[in-house]
Amino acid sequence: MPKEPFSARDWVPDPGVEHLVYETPWLNFYYDDIVHPTGETGKYAWVRSHSGEGAVMVVPVTPSEKFLLIKSYRHPSKQYLWEFPAGVMEPGEEPIESAWRELVEETGITPNSVEMMGSQIPIAGFTGLPFHSLIAKIPEISLEDVVLQGEEGIVDAKLLGRRELLDFLNSEKISDGVTLASVARYLMHQELKVNDTTA
Repeated sequence: MPKEPFSARDWVPDPGVEHLVYETPWLNFYYDDIVHPTGETGKYAWVRSHSGEGAVMVVPVTPSEKFLLIKSYRHPSKQYLWEFPAGVMEPGEEPIESAWRELVEETGITPNSVEMMGSQIPIAGFTGLPFHSLIAKIPEISLEDVVLQGEEGIVDAKLLGRRELLDFLNSEKISDGVTLASVARYLMHQELKVNDTTA
């Protein structure tokens, strides 16, 4: 008789005890003892920001719908990536405060307003903290107005229209996952706003 496939539907996960194995000023690394759905024991490695807060990515957009992107060196991938300004939240910060700070620090551009679009856990098997996506309404600017945070490995900036942004995504010139999620949040945010005004 064929063996029935294992089902974890009735399994109640045990959060267990967190074991901090290495601490840095930015990230803390954990290596926990866990129990799998089959009842077998095992180990699980994951990380949490040192502040215990999540992170933010802010989509800066002008009144003519030009998007401000920056090009940053990312050590884990050993490459420069096009993305929106982003960073880890500081202790006690709200997402809007953090997004405002990151935008000013990384580009020198002060927004007119910042609004939350939504949150997601981009790599749930690696960290459980959320990444918040926000929209920053910025003035009409030129690239000459942008002051890049060079000490953070930010080397270039672009102002792209919506079609140019989508072409960048389609050609995989943008490969950062949180940037992709934030573009999706922006498009959904705009679509729902249009629907709300026409309802």
